[in-house]
Amino acid sequence: MIDTIRSYYDALLAKAHEYRVFTPQNIGLYLIAALSLSVMYSGSKVIQQNYELTQQVRAIEQENQIIELENRNKELKNQYYATEEYADITARSSFGRALPEERVYIVPASVSERVLVTPEVADDFSVAEQDIPQYRKNIQAWLNIYFGSN
Repeated sequence: MIDTIRSYYDALLAKAHEYRVFTPQNIGLYLIAALSLSVMYSGSKVIQQNYELTQQVRAIEQENQIIELENRNKELKNQYYATEEYADITARSSFGRALPEERVYIVPASVSERVLVTPEVADDFSVAEQDIPQYRKNIQAWLNIYFGSN
């Protein structure tokens, strides 16, 4: 086994000497190639890192915009709470206040809750329309456009 490895090694050295692989000029080229590969690898790492940092900056900027919008919304709510309309509505609902010509009716909670409950809204399309394949829906839409039917 060692003899076969040694024979391959000797054959490789003989071919390298025959083709002049390890001349000083070639060694310089090899060093330049290794250096350029190293620079390309480190450059690609830097580009990848910059891309990731850019993504993080964009995410943080979006979070900041959301927070700014929330702050602006709170400012507007505070401005609304400072108005006379809000004070009037709060006084009417909380303390039973009314204008001189208005009448206040007290409604039991069971009646008011029953009125405030919204019924289930049925979808505009039936179950049969849901089973229609998409390509048929597209054809029907085009026919509606061309022939003006709804």
